[in-house]
Amino acid sequence: MPSDVGLNLCPECGAALDPGESCEERFHRCLALEYEDWTGYGAVHHLTVPAYMLQHPGRYSREGGLEARRLLAAFLSGKAPTTVRSQNRAHLDSGRRPWRMAGGEPVAPPAGATWSRTISDVRMDDPATYCAGVVEWARAVLADTAGWEN
Repeated sequence: MPSDVGLNLCPECGAALDPGESCEERFHRCLALEYEDWTGYGAVHHLTVPAYMLQHPGRYSREGGLEARRLLAAFLSGKAPTTVRSQNRAHLDSGRRPWRMAGGEPVAPPAGATWSRTISDVRMDDPATYCAGVVEWARAVLADTAGWEN
């Protein structure tokens, strides 16, 4: 039986990380790549953020997390980020919506839930590899969160 001694596991999503690494640090590395190369790495920014948010929900409200899941589903269905943003502009306007993105009751995975892919599965070798990895990760997050809205 393998031992967990010496493993660096994320307390929120269970990702196996390199020694001294955290999911938050890895997420910030992803964001840096995306902003440095918006047409390459950044092509999947609209998937990176909600996938990470759903796997690390502690700082987000229940409604904020569920909205992130709805947006992720829309993006993965093939809708362009600009289309999704324009369709949801009024609904997501912080001055109009009755709920807050952060604070309050958090969205949380059901007890015993596990993630089939995490940010630690995303390779950052080059834009094509990275983008394919983020898409796979986002699809897995969407599948793993099926039933959260019930």
